[in-house]
Amino acid sequence: MIIRLLFAVLVLYGLYRFVKTVQAKPANERRGYYISLIIGLGAAALVLLSVTGRVHWIAGLVGGALPFLRQYILKHIYHRISAKTKGSAQDEQAPPHRTSSNMNQQQALNVLGLKPGASDDEIITAHRQLMQKFHPDRGGNDFIASQINDAKDVLLGKRGS
Repeated sequence: MIIRLLFAVLVLYGLYRFVKTVQAKPANERRGYYISLIIGLGAAALVLLSVTGRVHWIAGLVGGALPFLRQYILKHIYHRISAKTKGSAQDEQAPPHRTSSNMNQQQALNVLGLKPGASDDEIITAHRQLMQKFHPDRGGNDFIASQINDAKDVLLGKRGS
């Protein structure tokens, strides 16, 4: 009886320490820890039930192995996705992003495909059409999108000056 009580106190203290540790983690990481806790507790309960004879030993073995299988399968899937992502990233090498624009008016006209003397509406229309094609969310890259934005800023800024 005392051994069971000490075991229960030890388990409760372990849960308390686990929850305190998880609360110190960033909010976006907590969910995974709590899911692992629930799965681990379920597996431990199955093992405990099988050891005490309340559940068949095969069910206890399968239940105890589930958290490890889950981790193995997730790790395998993560490595497969990472390999595909790295392969596509190496195929598409983008030039480094520039933080400041040294673009002149002629370069800006060339980027937007306009002729000298283009109106503000033509600049905005050309910018909008190019951004629909080359926006990073639509398969373009950050460098090209920033060049298009810089070109619009240069042309509209020169017009305002």
